[in-house]
Amino acid sequence: MDLFNKYSKEQAEGESEILSHLKEGVEFESQLTENRTELLFKLATEIEETEGNLERAEQLVDKLKKHLKQLKELQRVLSK
Repeated sequence: MDLFNKYSKEQAEGESEILSHLKEGVEFESQLTENRTELLFKLATEIEETEGNLERAEQLVDKLKKHLKQLKELQRVLSK
């Protein structure tokens, strides 16, 4: 009977160790998923900000081109 108890105890300890490793694996995977979600959110935010900055830059370029055209026209008129 002692041999059986010893075997059962060793088996229970082995199963406990396996379950512990599985739990660690699940926690690790959960942390990876959380990190991935956070990174995706940061990327989406950065993309939106960059798109907004690009749009403002394009508007500024258009305004500068218009202003330059007006200056050149004024120069042409005054040069006559």
